[in-house]
Amino acid sequence: MNTPCHICNGRTTEHDRMLVRRKHEARMLRCSNCGMIFIENPTWLAEAYTEPINRTDTGYVWRNLWARDNVRQCIDFHLNPDGMFLDYAAGYGMFVRLMRDLGYNFQWYDLYCKNLFSQGFEAPNPLTGSYEAVTAFEVFEHLVNANVEMEKITEITSCLIFSTEILPQPAPRSADWMYYAPEHGQHVTFYTSQSLELLGRRFGYNFISDGVRLHAFTRKQRGPDFFQEPNIPRWFFWAKRKVRTNRQSLMITDHDMLAKQLLQQK
Repeated sequence: MNTPCHICNGRTTEHDRMLVRRKHEARMLRCSNCGMIFIENPTWLAEAYTEPINRTDTGYVWRNLWARDNVRQCIDFHLNPDGMFLDYAAGYGMFVRLMRDLGYNFQWYDLYCKNLFSQGFEAPNPLTGSYEAVTAFEVFEHLVNANVEMEKITEITSCLIFSTEILPQPAPRSADWMYYAPEHGQHVTFYTSQSLELLGRRFGYNFISDGVRLHAFTRKQRGPDFFQEPNIPRWFFWAKRKVRTNRQSLMITDHDMLAKQLLQQK
């Protein structure tokens, strides 16, 4: 009997099979209810994560700049810019450094990857407190069961901004979609909009999406313009833009704090 869907417990059928890392046969199951596709029992994950950021991820820098621009807009127009923010599964920490350079108080959390760019701004482990928003970019497709991570996130925020590619329709075969990424084997779950909406609902969130790759779970009712500059009078837009531009970067104050800590360790 096939493993049921992790999101809605729906019945699954075999969608396809693919060869992962040139040696592991992967069985791809698709939920007959929400349409999500996932890899059954991916036994190769320890091998796949010997390099936490896989070497084929040539979009790493571009994606962090893209995330910076989109999250900045969400924060300035729809959230409290003076709040505390967290990047979940932050990888090398580039996104946190970019956001702190713009003046937003971001911390990071990652149990598996060495942080290179934002050491000194790690969140407590286990996670505690409350965050204005949590971000998670290119994380959900790596999760064998997203409910496990959502249990942690739901305790600390009412807003999660995240990215993952929406499964095209009709669902492509294993050789017809780059996002399956069998060459490195780290992507194991592939979502439809319906599956993400059901996941959010399970944890008390509304689901917002650009329909492609950028999404949000939020407990507040928000319109479809969450990822856009709102339709506001021109004078207000320019006033808001001026405030945003004048936000004080944390680059120098972060440097001074970290330098002081280093001196105290000697």
